[in-house]
Amino acid sequence: MKKENTQLKRSNEPVFWGLFSAGGMWAAIFAPVVIVIIAFIIPFGDVVTRSYILKLIGSTYGKVFLFLMISLPIWCALHRILHTLHDFNIHPKRGKLLTYGLALAWTLHAGYILFIY
Repeated sequence: MKKENTQLKRSNEPVFWGLFSAGGMWAAIFAPVVIVIIAFIIPFGDVVTRSYILKLIGSTYGKVFLFLMISLPIWCALHRILHTLHDFNIHPKRGKLLTYGLALAWTLHAGYILFIY
């Protein structure tokens, strides 16, 4: 008798779906607020408001917020691009490597600029 392998195959897909959903939720909740701050409050606000926002961005919490504001929507967008290509029956040979690698590179670059540079 042949013995069957009952172990499930491990996949890294839940990690990418998690980053996709976190990025989509983050962008939906915080992007409108950031757009209002950048478009209206900073240019038209008084000096006290501008200095407070710039001081907040310079803090560790502000840098973490900016890092999440940059990196999570990137993961969401590139995951969506990959699956949109699949919906159109375009299957690049190294699609996952290209999209997730690009998202990882941009995330590392944002981390470098915000925390190290």
